[in-house]
Amino acid sequence: MYIYADVLFIINIMMNSMILMLTAWTVGATYKFWRIVLAAAVGGCYVLIGMLPSMEFCHTAIAKLVMSCLLIYIAFGYTSKRRSFLLLASFYVVSFILGGSIVGWVYFWQVNHYSHTLIRILTTLSWENVLWGSCLGSILIVTIIRRMLSSTTRQQSLYQVKIEYNGQVVELTAMLDTGNSLYTTIGHKPVVLVSQYVIASILSEDVVTFLQENVPEMWLVNLSQCTDEKWLSRTQIIPYHGIGSRSMLLAFRADALLVSLSGTAEIRIQNVVIGIYSGALSEDGTYAGLLHPQIINELYKKEGASICA
Repeated sequence: MYIYADVLFIINIMMNSMILMLTAWTVGATYKFWRIVLAAAVGGCYVLIGMLPSMEFCHTAIAKLVMSCLLIYIAFGYTSKRRSFLLLASFYVVSFILGGSIVGWVYFWQVNHYSHTLIRILTTLSWENVLWGSCLGSILIVTIIRRMLSSTTRQQSLYQVKIEYNGQVVELTAMLDTGNSLYTTIGHKPVVLVSQYVIASILSEDVVTFLQENVPEMWLVNLSQCTDEKWLSRTQIIPYHGIGSRSMLLAFRADALLVSLSGTAEIRIQNVVIGIYSGALSEDGTYAGLLHPQIINELYKKEGASICA
């Protein structure tokens, strides 16, 4: 029996690319095609190296786990431990399901006796392997299904918004936060929370410098150090309650907020208050803002009114 290295390499690239793209689809992760192909090629090289007699360690569980992590890193990069674990779990689920589908397809169309390989697998299969394999598969499938349901629910709560201030516009993805109860002390207006790194693009250089040179805990204390008088005239202090603590949030009044609702044009809201959050609101960068539920409720009322009109 002859094994052609070039054919085996091409087949592995095709299969690995399919598995990695299905992995991204399952988790809802974005990817670049060239990174997928690069990771698939690395996996193909690993298979070829593992065929050498002196490379038996490539067939160990540790080596396979390390290679799987490497493929995930090459294909999707690293942003957080949680995201990497979900990608790795999805990678194995897709691999197992795809591998099982291929075996099932061969079995379904087998008209004579079972192949020697299938007979050998079935006759050497122990109860321990069945038990541990079933447990691992169940855990991985439940993890991925929960992730898919969570991702679907979150996607339905995401909105494309634009914030206008001082002639500048920044576009971002914001999530509807039903637990957002932030209101201004004057006028009782709802507050939209936005990550500092996103909102910096529409602020003046003086404001950006002030925010960067002071830790978030000192923004309110050292607010007088900021030299942008126009921005200072629009700033507001928002009290909020955390778990077992109370604190104050620095915010400012933007010129307008434009929200895109599904199937409709952008709806414009004037004089929106933007709260500045120093960190990242989403671990995987899916969204950079948190919309107040009152804003969305008012938008749908406006949409209904415009439709009736």
